[in-house]
Amino acid sequence: MIKLKSIKNQLKPFISVSLSVVVMLPFLAAVEVTALDAQQAQAQTSRQDKPKTVKVQSIRQKYIKTFEKIQEAFETENNAEVERLLAKLSSEDDLNNIEKAYIANYRGNICFSIDRLDCALREFKKVTATRDGLPESFYNQMLYVIAQVLFSQEKYRDALSYAQIWAKTQESPTADAYMLIGQAHYMLKEYDKALPNVQNGIAKYIELGSVPKEGWLNLLSSIYRQKDDFKKMLPVVKQLVQHYPKKTYLLTMAGIFNELDDQPRMTAMYQAMYDQGLLATESELVTLASLEMSQENPFHASQIMKKGIASGVVKKNLANYRLYSQSLYAAREYDDALEPLAKAASLSGDGKLYNQLGQSFIALNRWREAENALNSAIKKGGLSNTGQTLISRGLTQFEQNNFKAAEATFVRAQKYEKVSKTAANWIRYVKAEVRRLKELNAPIQEIDTTVEPVIS
Repeated sequence: MIKLKSIKNQLKPFISVSLSVVVMLPFLAAVEVTALDAQQAQAQTSRQDKPKTVKVQSIRQKYIKTFEKIQEAFETENNAEVERLLAKLSSEDDLNNIEKAYIANYRGNICFSIDRLDCALREFKKVTATRDGLPESFYNQMLYVIAQVLFSQEKYRDALSYAQIWAKTQESPTADAYMLIGQAHYMLKEYDKALPNVQNGIAKYIELGSVPKEGWLNLLSSIYRQKDDFKKMLPVVKQLVQHYPKKTYLLTMAGIFNELDDQPRMTAMYQAMYDQGLLATESELVTLASLEMSQENPFHASQIMKKGIASGVVKKNLANYRLYSQSLYAAREYDDALEPLAKAASLSGDGKLYNQLGQSFIALNRWREAENALNSAIKKGGLSNTGQTLISRGLTQFEQNNFKAAEATFVRAQKYEKVSKTAANWIRYVKAEVRRLKELNAPIQEIDTTVEPVIS
């Protein structure tokens, strides 16, 4: 299996929190919330389950113009004027609960806009300090706001508590609410609890005829990834490719095929991206070349490496030269394989690649070059079978008629048990060859052809 860079840790927040309450602009803030806060909100929410008549207060006529001015200044981001008007209004000693709640809401937004996050959440929580006089929808929405605020500050357990309290007040929670609860569970590594919430959120969005948001699909995909459920992860990533076509999703899909041990489809995806010019990094090109090798397409692998090295995208290092030479050798391009193999050998810390280079030269009957490579192999050391390398060097010397050097090499090889018999045979053969050539080159003795007279 081709091992790719893990996709397990490529996780980012998937939900962009955008908040708005009644007359407020979008806001986001946070401060520490204790378990007691959530319990108090839960208690107040539970009490509302009993049918009863609730008297809802409203902004009184004498303060309407002031609130209109506050809203106008707020919309133009004139915070100084908002603060002045709020301070003046707060000094009134007869404010009712809804007026106090709106003041706290404005102040929460102002605090957030200047990054005073503790102040912001403190003000938002003032809204939920009492239910008396507040519209039910307004009070409940503030619970949801606090959940979002806590989530933005990575206080996921507290955020989850508030979100769940709010959800109980809703006959049909929104898709966004399901997603908030789902991601909170996800960030707490409660993947089994996160899954149904995220699925419900996406389903509700689809029911409205909308394409699921990219971040939502990413979250669902990541939940399946954390559960190592790649079969279910695959169709989700396919949706990402369809609706939000990006290279990263194509690579993720290829990675899923790898996890499913489907190298042919993984290779096909990488090849398609290569043909479209989408593979641009060294890692991507080397991965494709490795995949092509695994699919017994070495020539294509060699061309990918050749082009990558020539362009400078693929670095000229040991690993890449080794892969390049191996692909050429497997493609029976023996001569072309020699140069990258020699470069790889020069970069290696041991002599193994020089030994391989020497064997390649031997296969081509290039004896002198083979001897030089084997000499380098022996000098660098770290060989798995030094005795066999010595036998190979002795062969190259023998083929160059350097019998003295060959015999000396075979004598040295005799010290290695694995090849001692082979070395002994070579020594006898070298000596026999020396004798044969000596005899062959010896001067031929003249034969006396004179005939002595016969005496009768």
